Amino acid sequence: MNNDKILPTTRIVAIIVIPFLWLAFLILFFFPETTGERFAWLITPHMTSLYIGAGYLGGSWLFVNMLVQKRWHRVKGGFFAITTFTWFMLLATLLHWERFSHGTLGFTLWLILYIVTPFLVPVIWNLNRKADTGQPEESDVIIAPAILWILRLIGTAGLATVAIGFVQPDFLIRIWPWALTPLTARVMCGWIALLSVGAFAMSADPRWTSWRVPLQSILIWHVLVFAAVIMKADDFTMSLVNWYTVSIFVMVVGILVFYPLMERKRKQSAT
Repeated sequence: MNNDKILPTTRIVAIIVIPFLWLAFLILFFFPETTGERFAWLITPHMTSLYIGAGYLGGSWLFVNMLVQKRWHRVKGGFFAITTFTWFMLLATLLHWERFSHGTLGFTLWLILYIVTPFLVPVIWNLNRKADTGQPEESDVIIAPAILWILRLIGTAGLATVAIGFVQPDFLIRIWPWALTPLTARVMCGWIALLSVGAFAMSADPRWTSWRVPLQSILIWHVLVFAAVIMKADDFTMSLVNWYTVSIFVMVVGILVFYPLMERKRKQSAT
């Protein structure tokens, strides 16, 4: 089956997952003071809650595209990243079991989600993977090798940070621009791993049409993170201009420059 179509099973999973992600975004981003009752655990400071909420909304964009896109290769790049992320969330839950709000609906949903998805997401990928022909679309553009290597370097640096930070959360706690606990440090490692593995997945497929949705998802996430920085500036333990905010600023600006450039090339190739 090499028709590049998204299987109905994949779309059904997306329909189930999207409401969970949107509900989590609403609670975490707009009602961070209620996380102890409405989410899986009480998250402090609120900047962490807003960050996670932004990530969930950005991630939901991938699942929305599983419903509206016609070609599998346009969304496949997020599956390895999501699988990695879900395993980190499950491990963080087991390591910090006592920190969670046991008996609440929020924790029950969290536990179900991160027991099921570490296995479900790779199964869905495996079912759909043979659909990809590996061929560029008619109006596609191929990413330059130098860009692919930049992504691999970014992914390597991110995974090195994750390897240290998950085993020794105090490392991440010391360098992070707002306060973290051992639990939230390990949760942050999951988000960094998602970006890092996503970078490797994108670098393995040089078709621009395989990059568009992941870049859109990352952009939604980090534009909201910048909004959160402004909303929760008092949560920062160092200047708002720090290694982290500068890094994501460079990333967001890079996407905003790179994306329209590639779209222009794609339109030119179609004429």
